[in-house]
Amino acid sequence: MASDVLQPSQGLAAYRRVLGAPRVRPLVVFGLLARMPIGMGAVALILFVHGQTGSFGGAGVVAGAYTIGLGITGPTLARVIDRRGSRLVIVPGALLVMAAMVAVVLLGEAGAGTVPLVLAGFLAGAGSTPIGGILRQRWPELVDPAELPTAYALDAVMIEVVFVSGPLLAGILAATAGAAEGLIVAGVLGIVGSVGFARLSTVRPGGDPDAERHWLGALASPHLRFLVLSNLPLAATFGVLDVTLPAFGAHHGATALGGPFAAALALGSGIGGLAFGARPGIFGPPRRSLVVLAVLMVFTCLPLPVATSIPEMFVFAALAGLTIAPQVTVRNQIVQNTLVAGTATEAFTWLALAITVGASIGSALVGPLVEAAGWRAGALVAVALPAAAALVVFVRRDLIE
Repeated sequence: MASDVLQPSQGLAAYRRVLGAPRVRPLVVFGLLARMPIGMGAVALILFVHGQTGSFGGAGVVAGAYTIGLGITGPTLARVIDRRGSRLVIVPGALLVMAAMVAVVLLGEAGAGTVPLVLAGFLAGAGSTPIGGILRQRWPELVDPAELPTAYALDAVMIEVVFVSGPLLAGILAATAGAAEGLIVAGVLGIVGSVGFARLSTVRPGGDPDAERHWLGALASPHLRFLVLSNLPLAATFGVLDVTLPAFGAHHGATALGGPFAAALALGSGIGGLAFGARPGIFGPPRRSLVVLAVLMVFTCLPLPVATSIPEMFVFAALAGLTIAPQVTVRNQIVQNTLVAGTATEAFTWLALAITVGASIGSALVGPLVEAAGWRAGALVAVALPAAAALVVFVRRDLIE
């Protein structure tokens, strides 16, 4: 493990120390590539299936099956990794994803019905290895303890890069080479990234001698249970904005602006994450930082309902994103400090899954509201949800360490 340091670095020096640690730079690159199928998958599936069938409904069902596959198998694979090691999971999982993407293409071009496409989409999600959970589990062994907040901030920014560049790449490929190529490229990038990642970083079988075997696994920790549950309203905000921002664009004559608005939200999150990682102690210890950031998100979202023009919404969306990556960073710190021995990969995977589930719930619930009452109703919900999350975090801050 890296040697102890008394004080963390500040500013750009913090990132130089993290990125200068042995193996970190290639791990970051391969980690990004390995996660590209997750960033590209849903959009690439929708574009391909709609192109083959002409149905957005069927395309949405296939993309939904992909997301369900991610959610169902993620924590299970993570638990297997914690107990049996990752070597037999990372590359085989990427190969399964590639095979499933190829199957979607072959089935779609053969005119197969929705059910076979749904099954193939589900397998593509189910094979996805929780690379993020593995990397977060490995950070304490890669960098000095004092640099962990910066490492987790870098990881949060990596997530934003995946979810901005993934859909963008899928869209470019669909517009230039074809929608099928988006699925194939996603699978190939996943294999390349997974092979490189597995060569550089693996979780050893039974590597933690203090591991506890509880039927709840990582969720045996009350701290993790609280973080997962309190993540839901925070993540639901993302789902609400996924519906609200395109609705705002449609109100101003261009539904397609939903994509650039979402990119502005992610850009704000990335900027906030980089800034927080440069000065991770600015709000004090993790407990106080999480409360402060949760409250700040309420204020950064407040301008959303009063946007009157497209340029204003670009600015307000970026502002709303500023505290997202910092909150993910702090929550990862807390998980690292409170996890049950031998459950690190699973614990971080549960935290990420809560974001996916929360966002899906937010999108599903706010859709009819926006349809009935307009985009501003969705924007008001995007203010109310962070307020609820901040209240929950403040009231139960005793579960934060």
